[in-house]
Amino acid sequence: MTTAGPGQGTVFLSALSRDLELACAPTGGLAAYLSPAEAESARKYTRAGDRLDYAASHALFRLLAARQLGRQPLAARHLQVTRSCAGCGSTAHGKPEVAGLSLSLSRSHGAVMAAAGPAGTPVGADIELVPGNLFKGFDDYVASTDERLGLAPQDVPARLRLWVAKEAVLKAAGLGLSVTPAAVHLVTVDAGTPERTLLRADCPGTPQVHGLTAAAVAAPDGYAAAVSAASDLPAATLPLADLLLARAA
Repeated sequence: MTTAGPGQGTVFLSALSRDLELACAPTGGLAAYLSPAEAESARKYTRAGDRLDYAASHALFRLLAARQLGRQPLAARHLQVTRSCAGCGSTAHGKPEVAGLSLSLSRSHGAVMAAAGPAGTPVGADIELVPGNLFKGFDDYVASTDERLGLAPQDVPARLRLWVAKEAVLKAAGLGLSVTPAAVHLVTVDAGTPERTLLRADCPGTPQVHGLTAAAVAAPDGYAAAVSAASDLPAATLPLADLLLARAA
């Protein structure tokens, strides 16, 4: 993975929620980067871990957006975030958006992730904790017929890599799990290591999905993560400290 300057290509960052919380502590904590509505939503979670993950994911999303737009980190809380659902057209839910960028965020049991790309370019990100076991029927729900044939019995990490790649693709399309993951077949475009293989989504019946690319990306130990985009993959990774650097005037 390479690093990128503000506004350049598709970029992503993943981190443990507690690490982001610690990094933000000297400048007011996670709350310094949240809108009032997001701070209120975070307080509604009864579990401390859920509150932290929600606040961390939205702070990371805003900090990445500010960085890519060339804004100061503390301007992140003031960015106007809208939502748009590609399935029904609603603005009350759906993929979060900031003018001038394409963005995606994800959180999972102590870890958070965000990705950004040029405006108008589909971008999706997903991170998941790799569990000890998967739910019954996982393969039928997630994998296409051909993909199921290639999955080794009990290979949970491989299944999670497939899951996050498909979630990232469906997020990039703005459809989420309104499309069954098994309906999307991922074709290998560039075979590297399992962590760096470039994939292309084959889903002719859903044009928003068909042709999108996805790739596994670096994640904290014990997690699997992927980024999807129409182009500009592999994505560049950003160091956490870079998000909190004050910009030159």
